Amino acid sequence: MDKILPFDDSPMYVEFEKLVQTIFHNNGFKTEIPSKKNAYDFSAKIDDKFAYVEVKFYKSKLPKLDLLRKAYLRLLSQKDDEKIILILVVSSYITPSLKQEIYKETGVTIWDAKTLFSLAFDYSTLYYDLENILTRAFNEPLDDLMIVDNNYKSTIITSLNSVSTIKAKKTENEGEKLCKDLHALKPGKDDAIKFENKCIDILKYLFNNKTDLTLWETQPTTDDGLHRFDLLCRIISSHQNTFWTELAYDFHTRYVLFEFKNYTEEIKQGQIYTTEKYLFLTALRSVSFIIARNGADNNAIKAAKGALKEAGKLIVILTSDDICNMLKLKDNGDEPVIILRAKIDEMLVKLTRS
Repeated sequence: MDKILPFDDSPMYVEFEKLVQTIFHNNGFKTEIPSKKNAYDFSAKIDDKFAYVEVKFYKSKLPKLDLLRKAYLRLLSQKDDEKIILILVVSSYITPSLKQEIYKETGVTIWDAKTLFSLAFDYSTLYYDLENILTRAFNEPLDDLMIVDNNYKSTIITSLNSVSTIKAKKTENEGEKLCKDLHALKPGKDDAIKFENKCIDILKYLFNNKTDLTLWETQPTTDDGLHRFDLLCRIISSHQNTFWTELAYDFHTRYVLFEFKNYTEEIKQGQIYTTEKYLFLTALRSVSFIIARNGADNNAIKAAKGALKEAGKLIVILTSDDICNMLKLKDNGDEPVIILRAKIDEMLVKLTRS
């Protein structure tokens, strides 16, 4: 499955992947990018060891376990020879017990941020480049991730084990199925309820109800009975610097509103003005995502920017293609929020006072 790396996350992801490949080079590996589309990121050979390597760039110190699982199962599905070693490199920290558990289940070796610092320790430029990119990604101190144990460093490569009788498992592409289901619905009023329900199913698949969003209240009505939303979620508080905690802090919100528009054409500015009325800063409800099958026209986009500029209300418009791209990222073991983050970055960077 292709990587989808939009806007600002793409340079950082590519930077990290190149940095990882350089770390492999400096530690004696010969690497090669595969010609096969949708395969692992690169192969690596040292002495009599040959590995497929997949790189995942997460912007949190601890990864989400569902994404991690999808990533190592997808890598396992690439295995076509028992002698091939599988290495999943992640930017986050993975506990030794979890690494061992994953290896026993799949034969996949996990190299995390601490492993990378150990391998980069003898190369000052690499070490500081790694520190720089992870500090930017996590937006917090790296603490003990940078502490290198020489005994550990000496065993990282030598302990690679190619003996594994575990057979490749078929990857779970639930997101792909959800995307097909969404596109199968007809635009317009007849399938409007089905579109709304399918979008809610998709959001629950994309965003974990233990770490991202909770509540999931459909069709809530305000006290005065004047406004009814499609879906209201509450952001789960987290000590980690996740996308949702960033959103809560930056826009002083606790709740996120979702609206679903299964229109045959682009939505107009009237739909933006209606959604803006639902947003109320005093109620800690200042953020909304409108899932519009065919997107929005220019006037609607201007209205959304106007709501942000004049009232600090964030209204992000997502097309069905945006949703399917997020589903592909989730299936691939990548973070689907990079598309949301990119949309918001684009709005903020281009916002003017006039």
